[in-house]
Amino acid sequence: MTPQPKKSSLERRSAVATLHVEAAKTVQPKKSSLAESYLRFLKLTQAVESLASSPDIDANEEALLNALSMHWHAGKPLAVREAMTLDTLGSPSTLHRRISRLKVLGLIEDKSSPGNLRIKLLVPTQKTVSYFDKLGATLGKSVK
Repeated sequence: MTPQPKKSSLERRSAVATLHVEAAKTVQPKKSSLAESYLRFLKLTQAVESLASSPDIDANEEALLNALSMHWHAGKPLAVREAMTLDTLGSPSTLHRRISRLKVLGLIEDKSSPGNLRIKLLVPTQKTVSYFDKLGATLGKSVK
């Protein structure tokens, strides 16, 4: 038996890449219309977020903005102190820094509580509502 000549590094990488391509072709999950809609939504959301008018916030700030907005939408806006207890979104000091940044960006504002002027409720601004309008329109497009 004659020894096989050694393959070059480039030939080995090419062979591995070919195997990955072949594996990707054979291991295809069944597509569903709901998954297709969701993936279209993600793609359209990325397009909306890349617009100049979209807020320049990271994923953690967006999660906080979403949480604050959902409480506001339910008619129960969070006070700053309550927002600091959202421990799944960060430590109190981190949350305070994120809240401050969202205020500076004009995405949320303080409103005095009707029952106690010392309590400051965190509510989304019109800028945030407009951003959510764009995302809502995107969701509508992804289902069509």
